[in-house]
Amino acid sequence: MRVFYSSELEPTHPLALACQHLNIALTPQPLIRFEAINAAPKLPYEVIFFSSPRAYEFGRQFITPFSAVACYAHGTAKHINSPISWQGNTPGNPSQTAEEFHAWVGQRRVFFPVSDRSLGSITKVFSADQIEVLSVYQTLLNPIRIPTCTVYIFTSPSNVESFILVNSIPQGAHVIAWGDSTAAALLEAGIKVDLIQSGSDSLDWERILAPWVKP
Repeated sequence: MRVFYSSELEPTHPLALACQHLNIALTPQPLIRFEAINAAPKLPYEVIFFSSPRAYEFGRQFITPFSAVACYAHGTAKHINSPISWQGNTPGNPSQTAEEFHAWVGQRRVFFPVSDRSLGSITKVFSADQIEVLSVYQTLLNPIRIPTCTVYIFTSPSNVESFILVNSIPQGAHVIAWGDSTAAALLEAGIKVDLIQSGSDSLDWERILAPWVKP
């Protein structure tokens, strides 16, 4: 039995611990990589929004003493070393997060450092004259052949795109999507999704996996 997870994992992550307890092999393997883009904002801003840990990694230099820091959810917040003024609470529902963030921002100007593959889930609720969206890093596909697994867990649409270049889902395998955007990418690729989830740190992974991996 084997579980694939399309990201890196610490040995103490709940998914890693659940696999260890259930005696399941775990393959945590990102299928994308990142490169910085030399760019800088051109307009003033009062709020800077980080949609992911990677957005913070490549955009944190743009935090100023006068800009409030906002982020998508807890998974991003735990990587940020600056005081956070606003944090989303619905990582599996970007539309709701966008509406709640928009309400909190009011009339302030917002700067979004993003990937060149950003889906614009948060920015699309703002008028163009209120925001500046700047690609500060590239998300590059890094397809790798993955051993046959019982469960496949995809964490982003880009990982889905990279996976299907050199892999396929075997018959009878189960698929978990991280959020609606990832689920949509899987369905577009013709892959059935068994479960759409968010908030990985708080999930009871053992309860989720046990029915699928035990004969």
